[in-house]
Amino acid sequence: MRNRLFLVFLVTALAACSGPAVIPVSDLSGANNNDKARVVAEGDSLYQISWEAGLDYRDVARWNNLDPPYRLSTGQMIYLSDQKLSGNVSSVASRPQPVVVEVSPIISPAETEPSSESQTVDNSATVSVAPIETGHGWVWPADGIVIGRFEDNTGDNGIDISGQSGAPIQAAAPGKVVYAGTGLRGYGLLLIIKHDETYLSAYAHNRAVMTKEGDEVSKGQVIAEMGQTGAESPRLHFEIRKDGKPVDPLRYLPPKN
Repeated sequence: MRNRLFLVFLVTALAACSGPAVIPVSDLSGANNNDKARVVAEGDSLYQISWEAGLDYRDVARWNNLDPPYRLSTGQMIYLSDQKLSGNVSSVASRPQPVVVEVSPIISPAETEPSSESQTVDNSATVSVAPIETGHGWVWPADGIVIGRFEDNTGDNGIDISGQSGAPIQAAAPGKVVYAGTGLRGYGLLLIIKHDETYLSAYAHNRAVMTKEGDEVSKGQVIAEMGQTGAESPRLHFEIRKDGKPVDPLRYLPPKN
């Protein structure tokens, strides 16, 4: 009987090892942008909560009478507007639950040449879709190969562009830097730019930043250096958020030649 159970276990383990790698990835999209408050979970920060809700962390701090360094306690109620709750329990959100994502092998910097057969995503995929006109005239934030695509249903909230460490990162549209730091899980050294009341863009895994909070930046201005903080290899993780909700950057960026 023991031998039979061991054989079943061994066959099951080998079958599991033959498939693609699977890891839990936190969905940072924010389940409901109409939530009026958020219960702080272990590991949450004010920056994390604000970004998931598509809000400026300084506004959230003001609504909750928080002062730097914005320490939060597990179980604490954080209001997501300047209006207090009116007893509607359904308007209180908890941290989005992790989703399981199948992960393809990471492409190393040495494999970023266009001739590499391992590249499953390339920029030719962008030429078939006309960019959405927003008045900002978006430009590509970095040169390189697109190695990760936007997938709303799996929590992949942006695109990943591979490149060399230290390569320039530029603002995809004009705006104001509203965050620069490492306070968001999984993003490494991050910059967030507010373009207007509708659009934000995020630039993650930087090695260094050339701007600070409050700076006005122009389209195409170099704002950071590509790095791999919080990532397995040098890359830019780039997101665009419309009214706090992640949207596919490839629908906004111009086609590449």
